[in-house]
Amino acid sequence: MDADELAVQRSDRIFQVWVQHLLANAPELASKLASQHCSGAPVTANRLANGAFNVCYQVSLANGSCVVVRFTALGRVIARREKVDDEVAILKFLGQHTRIPVPKTFGHGKSMVGPYIVMSFIEGNSLSGYLRASSQEIDTLSPSISMSFLRKAYSGMAEVILELSKPEFSFIGAIRESESGGWTVSKRPLTLNMNRIAQFSNIPHEVFKQGYFTNSADYFEGLALQHLFHLEHQHNDAVIDEADCRMKYIARYLFGKCLRQIAADSKHCNGPFRIYCDDLNPGNVLVNSDLVVTGVIDWEFSYAAPVEYSHAPPWWLLLERPEDWELDLDKFMVRFMPRFHTFLEVLRECESKKINDGSLVQSQCISGAMERSLETGMFWISLASRHGAMFDEIYWKFIDQKFFGPFTTIDDRLSLLKDEERENIETFVAKKLQQASERTLVIHYETSELVDF
Repeated sequence: MDADELAVQRSDRIFQVWVQHLLANAPELASKLASQHCSGAPVTANRLANGAFNVCYQVSLANGSCVVVRFTALGRVIARREKVDDEVAILKFLGQHTRIPVPKTFGHGKSMVGPYIVMSFIEGNSLSGYLRASSQEIDTLSPSISMSFLRKAYSGMAEVILELSKPEFSFIGAIRESESGGWTVSKRPLTLNMNRIAQFSNIPHEVFKQGYFTNSADYFEGLALQHLFHLEHQHNDAVIDEADCRMKYIARYLFGKCLRQIAADSKHCNGPFRIYCDDLNPGNVLVNSDLVVTGVIDWEFSYAAPVEYSHAPPWWLLLERPEDWELDLDKFMVRFMPRFHTFLEVLRECESKKINDGSLVQSQCISGAMERSLETGMFWISLASRHGAMFDEIYWKFIDQKFFGPFTTIDDRLSLLKDEERENIETFVAKKLQQASERTLVIHYETSELVDF
């Protein structure tokens, strides 16, 4: 579903005002915050390349070390304090319980421009910089890349993914350290899709569940509701016409039925659950000139998730984000499948090596489950549940007929809905068409509220 153009414009305006305020006070502010959390006087502070959700400064200290001061961007993140708290926790956990090289957090808090983190600086260049086609506006895998080079890059990513397959949790949500020093799930997962639809589709954050989930059935039910909330609350650019609206309404209710069936059939419904990072991709993996991973950054939107997420093939094998894929998903699969087979071979090699050196046990291997995920369609289910932007294309192409048989007419699909769902469709369609004609933006949060959120 397309973003709400008016919501995007407001988000951009808020970000531009915020970043000008930051620039007017930096690098002095970055130096001051670094000195509060680190030993050694600040010497220089230089702005790093912008990420999607943060503005960062590299601060050099008199003792020869470097740190990064990372400001969470207003207008790019809705729940800024929650995002920072989640990331601080996951960084500490990963540093203690995995072999993934992640930044060390020296401190975090709230500054005059909002939440920030002070963390160690990791040398290295983005892996995606070695893989992307330089002539393209969006990140896409270079068609001329050698197979040996690609396999080496995929090997580094496979190492990270396998490390994430080890820790297990009893609930779904963001993790926190307890007073006793243990780790548990204690709050809702703040996901990339929640942030995206709140930012680009103007969805009020209050519609999202606040607590953690005890099983994947309840979590999948919550995801189905998120897609419904997305369609219901986005006023502009949500539907094209009456027929399009009916298709989207029906797809979301049928998707809920699919998820309930999957949860009922899953042997993993009650866990254990594994760590998943919505935004893990080669753009957030730092490597040296030999493509050896030196660090993995940007762990926002990480949480204990249904194991089906960890078992799904990575969406980033071509570097492109799902919202940048061609709408003809058959064409996408022609490009995707050769790279998936390469990654699967590399992943199996990594698993064998780790089993031989004792750093992995057979039950932690995921290559077999990953191959089955594509065969059974769980790859598409997992992807559709996490990406509102491509939901409709994925649902009608890869999910609908798998669960409900050959498609004949939309009225036949409507007959599969519950009585109440069928009775409400005409009222819902009329409401959406009215919203589309008004072209207004309902303000759920004033800017002053967003500053403190």
